[in-house]
Amino acid sequence: MNKILTVSTIYVLLFLTSVSLNAQTEEMPNALGFKVLFLDYFTPNDGPSATLDDISNGFEFSYNRYLNNYLDVAVPLRFGIIDLPNDIDNHSLIGLDAILKAKYYKPENLVTPYAYTGGGFVFQGGDENYFQVPIGIGFNFHTWKRAALNLQAGYRFSPTENRSNLELGVGFLVNLGPADPEDRDKDGDGTPDYRDNCPNEKGPKRTMGCPDRDKDGVANKDDKCPDIPGTIEGCPEEEKEEMEPEIEPEKETEVTPSTEVADADGDGVPDANDDCPTEAGTLATRGCPDSDGDGVANKDDVCPDESGVAALNGCPDADGDGVANSNDNCPNTAGLTQFNGCPDSDNDGVANPNDKCPDTPGSINNFGCPEIGQEEKDALALATRAIRFETGKASLKTSSFAVLDKIASILNRYPNYNVSIAGHTDAIGNSDNNRLLSEERAKACFNYLLSKGFDSSRISFIGYGETQPISTNSTKEGRRLNRRVEFNLYLE
Repeated sequence: MNKILTVSTIYVLLFLTSVSLNAQTEEMPNALGFKVLFLDYFTPNDGPSATLDDISNGFEFSYNRYLNNYLDVAVPLRFGIIDLPNDIDNHSLIGLDAILKAKYYKPENLVTPYAYTGGGFVFQGGDENYFQVPIGIGFNFHTWKRAALNLQAGYRFSPTENRSNLELGVGFLVNLGPADPEDRDKDGDGTPDYRDNCPNEKGPKRTMGCPDRDKDGVANKDDKCPDIPGTIEGCPEEEKEEMEPEIEPEKETEVTPSTEVADADGDGVPDANDDCPTEAGTLATRGCPDSDGDGVANKDDVCPDESGVAALNGCPDADGDGVANSNDNCPNTAGLTQFNGCPDSDNDGVANPNDKCPDTPGSINNFGCPEIGQEEKDALALATRAIRFETGKASLKTSSFAVLDKIASILNRYPNYNVSIAGHTDAIGNSDNNRLLSEERAKACFNYLLSKGFDSSRISFIGYGETQPISTNSTKEGRRLNRRVEFNLYLE
């Protein structure tokens, strides 16, 4: 916690000095950066995911160079203290990178996103030096005149064992350049460039820096009479009238009595057959309007602005399963009416979105997955009593292999289930040592199952030590029962 506070204090002090100082541009191509770093050397490597206590800290100074509106380069210098998996010591870190950033920059945007990659070398002390390839994304928030808040997240791959890591950085960039952009005035007309609509031509302030030859307050580029003062689009009223072509009045046509059949709305459907005689419609809808052209008159169309099908009262059905989009929980996948338009791929009575095993028939009460059979339950219970280790060690006895093979076969038969492995000890000895021993024994079972080809995402392990006894520790038999490894199958 002290190192986090120290680094954060440095960050805040540097940050506060920058707030009175815009994005890097061709005119201001150089910038200096600072970031607080949060480093995870656990999650990307073998073993469990990192906890909050496993996150290491550091900080970064960088030089950044604008190339164009799509590319930047950067040279970051990184410092920190890192915590490595399976290592009780912390290590100091000094790193130097060369980074290429591909960005999407527009001057008017508040945020500039970018993706980055490159290469770097890490000096960890002694012979522990290694190469890394960083890759990730970042965002620059242009909240101040010459400074930007910077957020960056990435993955740093290393061919050296346990030296890949995840990295999160929070900091800022400060542009280096000439005078304040708000004071820059290239054409010297008294209107600064950031407000000047014509930055390369002199003009008065009232036309936002654009020329106004007739001085009527309308800039030449918008003035239809740039050499004659005026008020209407820069023209005098009489000039404007001359510019507007005369519109000849429409000739009145003589109305003669018609002998045609009455059609009040003129839609070609006689009033006698028109269900909507005062609204123009189509023959297909008996003279009634059909706004979306789906053949269902507006008066009968539940979705009059969306083309649909007659069977659904004019509402659309994108996947053609007979359930209108508005009522379809899976509008782009054909399904069943009883499941609100969602499919049930394995026909087990559980719709795919709610089915944890959508391709394997199962039980409604078990989220659409098959129930664990009694034989498998018995095998898991036996494993609790039958797994054996060398005395005081985490080494599996060979007699345990057959038991673990049965658990492996259960996992093969139930591919949608995961297994958690919990190690327990009796209360004899130091509690911290007992917890570590129970964890190492659970890990030994974990590693054995991994050797059978299972993905580590399906298996987890934990050691509880002496904290969860199932019997008394005051007798030899009770202590024997407490020394166990439990296997629990579960669905995610």
